Amino acid sequence: MLVHSTTAADVALTLMVSAAVARELPFYHELTNATADRTVPEQAMLLDLLAKTYTSKCLRVVVGDTGLWIRSWKHSHVSINPDGSQAKQAVDFMNRHMEKVTVYACVTYLMTQIPGPQVLMATTDLANKQVTRYFIVRASSISHAQDFLLDERLRNEEHVAAIVRKERQSGNIWQVFTRQLLHPTGSPEFQLKNRWSLARGLGNTEELFPEQMGNFYGAELTGVTLDFRPFTDYETVPGSRVVKPKPSLDVFILDVIARKLNFTYKLEVPEDGLWGFLKDDGHWVGVVGDVEFRRANFSLVLSVTLERRISVDFTRSYYRDPLSFVTAKSRPQPPWLKLITPFTTQVWLLGVASVALAAVLYYFIFRIQSTFGSFTLPPSRAFMHIFGAFLSQSLFVMPWFSAGKLFLGFWFVYSLLVTTYYKTSLMATLAVPSIPPTIDTLEQLFRSNLKFGMIDAKGSEYQLFSTSNVSLYQKMFQKMSFYSSDESMRLVAEGKYAYVYFKSNLETIVSTQYTSISGKTDLHVATEEFFPGGYGWAFPKGAPYRRTFDDIMWRCVQGGLIDMWVRDLYSIYLNENLQQKTPRERKAEKEAALSKNNDGLVVLNLNHFQGAFLTLFLGSGAGILLLLMECVGAKLLRPAGSSRQVSGCLRYDEPGNIKYSMMKST
Repeated sequence: MLVHSTTAADVALTLMVSAAVARELPFYHELTNATADRTVPEQAMLLDLLAKTYTSKCLRVVVGDTGLWIRSWKHSHVSINPDGSQAKQAVDFMNRHMEKVTVYACVTYLMTQIPGPQVLMATTDLANKQVTRYFIVRASSISHAQDFLLDERLRNEEHVAAIVRKERQSGNIWQVFTRQLLHPTGSPEFQLKNRWSLARGLGNTEELFPEQMGNFYGAELTGVTLDFRPFTDYETVPGSRVVKPKPSLDVFILDVIARKLNFTYKLEVPEDGLWGFLKDDGHWVGVVGDVEFRRANFSLVLSVTLERRISVDFTRSYYRDPLSFVTAKSRPQPPWLKLITPFTTQVWLLGVASVALAAVLYYFIFRIQSTFGSFTLPPSRAFMHIFGAFLSQSLFVMPWFSAGKLFLGFWFVYSLLVTTYYKTSLMATLAVPSIPPTIDTLEQLFRSNLKFGMIDAKGSEYQLFSTSNVSLYQKMFQKMSFYSSDESMRLVAEGKYAYVYFKSNLETIVSTQYTSISGKTDLHVATEEFFPGGYGWAFPKGAPYRRTFDDIMWRCVQGGLIDMWVRDLYSIYLNENLQQKTPRERKAEKEAALSKNNDGLVVLNLNHFQGAFLTLFLGSGAGILLLLMECVGAKLLRPAGSSRQVSGCLRYDEPGNIKYSMMKST
C-alpha cells in the first residue's frame, strides 16, 4: 500500500483501508505514475534494505523526500511530509491509534533527513507510546549523526540508527551508525555498526538493533515504595528518604533482576508518604507521582488500575490480591450479662408486667375477702407473696375464694414454666458461651456498630471508594477514618474497629503479629473479597527497560518462585516476631500450646459466677442503702418528745433510743 499522507485524517484512512481500496484514491495513480521511471536513489534502497532486514514486521513511516515514493516498495507504509504542523498531527494520531487500527506490533520511521523539533517531539512522545519504535535517519555528516544519536530527547529510545554517505571514486559507501545507551563509561556510546555499497551490499550481518537493556554495566537505579508486607519491608534512615530493604517478596524479585541485568539500586519512600491518588490537575501524588515525573526509575508493588496505566507503564501482574477487611473475632459476652441474655428484652418486659399484674390481682382478692370478715393484706406483702411463688417459694397465706385458688394454680404453673426455661438457658450459656456471628461482608460491616477505615497512605483502595458510583462504597467513604497500619491494627485488636485493606497484607499481619504459637488469634479476616486487582511494577512512560524487567519477573512467576518466597517470608516474619517477645511471653505461649485440652468438660469457676455475685452485692447494697434512708428519714420526721411506730418495725420511746419490735399481723 502506497499513500502520501500529511494529516491525521490521511493517516487514519491509510491505516484502516486495504491496499485495494487505496488504489481507488484519486491521488494514488498520480503519485505512482510520476515516480514510475525515476531512478531509485541509493538512500532509498539502503533504507528499504535495513527496514526489510531488521524490522520486517513493522509498519513503515517514510518521513521526508518524495523521491522515496517508489512503486518497488511492496511493504505497507505511510509517507509523511515533515513540513509544518500537519506532520505532527499525523504522528500524534499514529501514536494514539496505531495499535487499535492496524495489525502491526511496531513501527519503523525512515527519515531522509534529521527531523525538526516538532516532528522529533511527536515521534519520540512517550505519553502516547503504544508500540515498539525504530528510527533510521539519513544524516549529512558523521558529526551530525553523532549529535542526533546522542540527543537527550532520544534517551528513552532503544532502536535508533543513522546512515551517512561517504563519497569515493569507486562508488559511494554508506556508513551505518548506532549508539549503545548503556555503556561501562556511564554515558551512551556512539559506534559504527555496518557499511553498505551498491556493489557489495551490507558489510556484515550483525544485528543492527541488539538488546540495549540486557546489561546496565553497574549503573544505579532508584526504586520507590512504601512498607507493605509481605511485598515490601524496610528500615528507615533518620533524615533520609532512602531506606534499607529487608526480606520481602519484591526485594527478592529485585535482587534477581539486579543480578541478571547488572545494576545496583537504592529504594526511597515518597516525600508525601502516599501510595498515590489522582489530583484534579490530572497528575498523581505519592509513589505513582514519583514514577510519573521520573523522580524514580521504577516502583515496587503497585495495584494496576486503568487510571494509573494512563500515566505510567506497568509490568504484567505477578500477584492477584483483592481488598478485604479485618475485625476482632466476635467474643463471648461478659459472664455477668448472662443473667440477662437467656431472655430477650420483650420477654423480660412481659415477665415483669406479669408479676406486677399478678400482685395487683392477689391484693384485690384479699381486699374483697376482707369484706366477708377476712384480714386484709398490705400491697407490699401481696407483692412479696406473688414474687416468692414465682421463685418457687411456699405461701404462708392462701385465699379461701375459689377464684383466688384457681388464679394461684395457674400462676404456679406459669412460674414453673418461665423459671425452668430461664434456668436451663442460663445453664447452657454458662457451660457453652454463645458467640455472636462474625462480620464477613461490607454490608454487614456498614450495618454494624463498628467504626471502619483505611490506611492513611491513600492508594488504589482510596481511589476506589472515593470515586466509585456504587452506593455502598459512597456511603462507607463518608464514614471512613484514616490511620497508619499499626494504629489501625491496634484499634482492631481493641474490638471496636474494622480495617479495610488488601487481603494478603492483612493475613500476613494477623498470622505473624497477632497469632500465638498455638495458632490462636483474636482477629478475623473477612471472607468477602472485592476489587480483585493485581500487582505490578510501575515505570515512567516509554521506559525501555520495563520490558526486560518484566521478562525476568515473569520467569520468576512461571518458575514458582513467587509462591515459594511468600511461604518463606511467613516463616521469617514469625521468627522475627518471636524474637521480639520477652522470655516470659514466649514461655507462656509454649505452655499454652502444650497444655492438654479438657475433653469438652466445662469446669465452673469464679468467672462464671460473676452475675450471681453481682446480683448479691447489688441487692445487699440496695438493702443497706434503704435501711439507712429509712432510719434517717424516721429520725427527721419524728416530732420532738413523741414516741411512735415507723414502718411497722421501728419504735421510738426516748429521743435517740431505737427499739425493734416484731410486726403484728392484723
